[in-house]
Amino acid sequence: MNDEQGPRDPELRRPDPGLRDRLREPGSCVLPRPVSPPPVADSFAPDAVPDQPLVSGSTGASPRGGGTGGTTRDSSDASVMRSTGSMAVANLASRITGFVRMILILTVLGPAVASAFNTANTLPNMITELVLGSVLTAMFMPLLARAAQEDPDGGVSFIRRLLTSTAALALVATVIAVACAPLLTDLNLGDGEVNTDLATAFAFLLLPQIFFYGVFSVMLAVLNYNGVFRPGAWAPVWNNVVAIATLALFAVIGTGIDPAEPVNLLSAPILLLGLGTTLGVIVQAAVLLPALRRAGVVLRPQWGLDPRIRQFGGNALAGVTYVAISQVGLVMTNRIGSAADEAAIAIYGTYWLLLQVPYGIIGVTLLTAINPRLADNGVAGRSDAVVRDISLGTRLSLFGLLPIIAFMTAFGPSIATGLFRYGNFDAQNADILGLTLAFGAFTLIPYAIVLLQQRVFYAREDYWTPTVMILAITVVRVVLSLIVPLVADERSHVVIGLALANGVGWVVGAVAGYVLLRRKLGSLRGRETARSAVWTLAASVVGALTALVADTVLPLDLLTDAVGSIGFVVRVGLAAVIALSVTGLILSRSRLPELDAVAPVVKGLARRLGR
Repeated sequence: MNDEQGPRDPELRRPDPGLRDRLREPGSCVLPRPVSPPPVADSFAPDAVPDQPLVSGSTGASPRGGGTGGTTRDSSDASVMRSTGSMAVANLASRITGFVRMILILTVLGPAVASAFNTANTLPNMITELVLGSVLTAMFMPLLARAAQEDPDGGVSFIRRLLTSTAALALVATVIAVACAPLLTDLNLGDGEVNTDLATAFAFLLLPQIFFYGVFSVMLAVLNYNGVFRPGAWAPVWNNVVAIATLALFAVIGTGIDPAEPVNLLSAPILLLGLGTTLGVIVQAAVLLPALRRAGVVLRPQWGLDPRIRQFGGNALAGVTYVAISQVGLVMTNRIGSAADEAAIAIYGTYWLLLQVPYGIIGVTLLTAINPRLADNGVAGRSDAVVRDISLGTRLSLFGLLPIIAFMTAFGPSIATGLFRYGNFDAQNADILGLTLAFGAFTLIPYAIVLLQQRVFYAREDYWTPTVMILAITVVRVVLSLIVPLVADERSHVVIGLALANGVGWVVGAVAGYVLLRRKLGSLRGRETARSAVWTLAASVVGALTALVADTVLPLDLLTDAVGSIGFVVRVGLAAVIALSVTGLILSRSRLPELDAVAPVVKGLARRLGR
């Protein structure tokens, strides 16, 4: 036990004879009461903290909401990068399996059925986000930190009440959503080209996912706060595996679904797709249970609302408002896309999934690792440490995502053709998907930055500012989306404009977030971030252009003419190697501190993948 934490409260050992053992167990949610945090600083003076290398020692340890009894959370940048590296393989597997899942949805179902299925499969996520989504679970981090610091039992009862109330709320939301399935699908599709009856049939079978998504979200927040990241990172993989098996079985049966035929909810193909997909979400939640038990989390229900949860009501309202506003943008995208073309929703969903592959590996992994540290620093009022976290997260996001964005912009059509032009997804749809990816890839950067900024506001227990930001994002997105059908030269090109509108909205949000954070925290180390951005962007553009020239000069058309779409896979793979090699060579000369941070992660990934 560190001396600065003070003596262990003897009351901790009295209520539960088994508590002593849990105090010694890594990952336990039980903590001794720490000393009071330092007072909140009103602003950050840039000269107050000396310049440090990106990967350094601790920035000031803070108690972990679940560590070993007398230990402290390792809050160093090196710890963040170690956590990032340990999750990278799992997130890579998750994105790859999710990618395979989407390929099967498009090629096995076809664009028309895929649009109906994707619309219905989006509804559980929408409702879960409204009731208890990722926004609210991010807001739980400061609450978990306070419970660990303030409660005699280290937050055990608080977590039990949180899990119980979440399960009850998710169950009520599930029952209401299933009853309102026709209304929900009509709201999202309107009177467009997508088969609303088919989407409704799928919705009845998919909406029960809400309960399991809700419980999963809170269980994941508890594990992450306790520094247990791996089970949550691997859980979506199991979900995707079940969904892939379902789609493969659907393809083997071969009966298919005709969107022009009358819809029968009890038909075998619809039941198979709906129930199999829901089973995947059940498995995703269930695989966290062993990890929670190992972490010492008591899963026995405990009814009653903790006073902090009651006080959290106003903050929760901010989170719900945030999600509700963001869903307006999605609903408008779906309605405008559905009115334009039956394939638009499937294409837009696939484009967004393609962006989520690199973001999931880099952005989500980084946020998951850094969020507990942000919560600790925010609750403790360490503004200088919060600024350092912002700088670290922003620079690493730029460093990891810009090369991928440049490549997607240059090779969007080839990527879409190579990966998706099979089965019921024809060349025309693949071309539209590729153009959507090329024009919308830039969205990754402002999207990643806004979500990082959101976590910073929540860590400082400022819950309404992100809501104002998403309002600005959504207004811009909706206004531009309404203009798109008026200026599109073809109905099938509307989806490209929708991707652009979404991206511009996130740019507005990122700029607004930067201005607001600078007002609250002072300097955000913008000069460091700008230097990293310029170097990485220049290297990425040169790498992508070099790959594009090589693709043009080399006789690769012979390959694609000979073997079709598979040839594009080889072609894109070769271009990716060239682009990333050139980008890496240029960045190796930059002397950016991010190189020192990323190197151990890359080496660790190589070791894991080599096993």
